[in-house]
Amino acid sequence: MQWRTVVKAMASVKAAVQGSSQEGADPTAHIEVPTLWLVLGLVPLTIFMIILQFAAFKINVALGLLSVVMSFFLALVACRATGETDITPIGAMGKITQLTYAVLAPSNITTNLMAASVTANIASSSADLLTDLKSGYLLGANARKQFIAQFIGVFFGCMAIVPAWYLMVPDKAALDKFNPPAANMWRAVAEALSNGIHYVPETARTGMVIAALLGIGLTIVEACAPPRVKKFLPSSMGLGLSWVVVFANSLSFFIGAVLALIWSMVNTRNASTYTIPVASGAVAGESLMCAIIAMITAAGALGNH
Repeated sequence: MQWRTVVKAMASVKAAVQGSSQEGADPTAHIEVPTLWLVLGLVPLTIFMIILQFAAFKINVALGLLSVVMSFFLALVACRATGETDITPIGAMGKITQLTYAVLAPSNITTNLMAASVTANIASSSADLLTDLKSGYLLGANARKQFIAQFIGVFFGCMAIVPAWYLMVPDKAALDKFNPPAANMWRAVAEALSNGIHYVPETARTGMVIAALLGIGLTIVEACAPPRVKKFLPSSMGLGLSWVVVFANSLSFFIGAVLALIWSMVNTRNASTYTIPVASGAVAGESLMCAIIAMITAAGALGNH
């Protein structure tokens, strides 16, 4: 439904490669990230990703390339979901790749998991960087300098994260002690799909078909319906995410939306000014308190509860 946006993006890439971009005519060109940088970065990084997948996980070149190509389109979906709902469906993006590789590389759990990891991380990083750039835009930051700072940060992040990971998780036994729920779910999906799609319960397969048809239907109706009808249509992104995130999050969204609606009815001007800051403060406060509790628990002050 947004093919014009994709074509426009491809045209800008072609113009950058041919050196025909009109940066001089654009007053903001000196602060935006040049499209040519995308090409210069995308090509070597794609080659590196394919080599890394082959060397580390024995994923053949064709399947490695497919994981990167799929990531491009799934990153667009993730960015839209983040823009509409402020949540990036990382797990859902990975599951799409897992379903694809269940057909292309059946019974290969390593390929299934690692290809899905490529897709999920690219989608996640794209949406996160989009959020950073949006924040920078609102604050009047220089997008090009912001990009350069993030690019440099990648190397320092790797220098810190990789050694820290190996210190925390030197072997498989240490990893099993963490019992990560999301990783276990990914592994369960890979093991189930390695036995064929028939191994997935019939009710789950039926649900997948219904959800796909519903998502496609809502998107088409949203694009074709008149404006007076659109405001009553549920968001396909929001509806899909409600089945992905835990119920506590969905319930929190609902309660917050109702409170914001009531506030806007009581005092529209006041609500339009303060709803977002109050909600952001609540989210930030909850995150900070969770981090504090985790640190106190890790120090042994609260025991293991």
